[in-house]
Amino acid sequence: MMTHGSQRSDDMRKLVACLIIMVAVCLLSPAAYSLDGTCLTLKTAVLVEQDSVRLSDIATLTGTSKGRLKTLGATVVARSPQPGQTRFVGIDYIRIRLRQAGIDTASMLFKGPQDIRITRLAATLPTQRIQRAVEMAIRSRMPWKNEDVTISDIEWDQTIQLPMGKLTYQIEPSRNEDYLGQTIFALHFFVDGEPVRKVWVNATISVLADVVTVIRPLGKYAFIELADLSVERRDLSGLSSDTVSRIEDVLGNRTTRMIYPQTVLQSSMVASPPLVRRGDIVKIVANTGPMIITATGMVKQQGCKGEMVRVVNTDSNRIITARVTGPGEVAVDF
Repeated sequence: MMTHGSQRSDDMRKLVACLIIMVAVCLLSPAAYSLDGTCLTLKTAVLVEQDSVRLSDIATLTGTSKGRLKTLGATVVARSPQPGQTRFVGIDYIRIRLRQAGIDTASMLFKGPQDIRITRLAATLPTQRIQRAVEMAIRSRMPWKNEDVTISDIEWDQTIQLPMGKLTYQIEPSRNEDYLGQTIFALHFFVDGEPVRKVWVNATISVLADVVTVIRPLGKYAFIELADLSVERRDLSGLSSDTVSRIEDVLGNRTTRMIYPQTVLQSSMVASPPLVRRGDIVKIVANTGPMIITATGMVKQQGCKGEMVRVVNTDSNRIITARVTGPGEVAVDF
């Protein structure tokens, strides 16, 4: 006859054995976990900000523990559209993504529409702030005085859509930028420190500066005098890079072409008059350091100051190359 104590021991052993079997089943079961009684009520349309769409973004979850609901809601079920764009995600696609995440959807209840409209929010561009940043970048790099410069027509594609987040930007000039007239810059956008877009910015830079203009007609090879010239303020963006800005730089020179009144003078329009001509007798100066040697020579070609000319040394009858240093004088460089 079995005693009560023996029966209790047998019951205890059976209970322990059942617990062991249940633990083993849990440990050896597949990765997918069941969410019996879980209900997903899908939304018709949602707005998202991030790159990924999570289940909690598009559905209201009920029917299981808070911990399970939180884990389920964090599951990524789709990729967000581009900022400012919209896409539709169907219920069948959501089931597939959940099963790929190891979730058993067989016992889950899905309610709501068959397709969810997902729209990704786009950042609002601070247009005026960007324009000020572009102007500040130009002024910090340009070689001109601030008071002489006007910056206008700052334009870029303002229809671009950027992700939500902390927006920063960087302005980069093109190579060999002269900061004059029509210019173009690269505008780099960053969101939360990550580069997201590059656009091109156009701007017009006007620079007012003193330039030398001609008052009266000057014929070709005419010597330039003070009475022929005037100084005016002009916008450099429409002028040549060799525009003359100081009268003293051209006084005493000769014109290389016919110049009409109101013409802005360019350095290519003038040339220094020749200081020596073919057949002139000149002094040849040779500087050898502690000694200076001079000789007499005859020029074989005309030359302006600083130009190299051929000269015959009248003492040795040798032809040398010398630099014109002044009227009737050339120098030999060692």
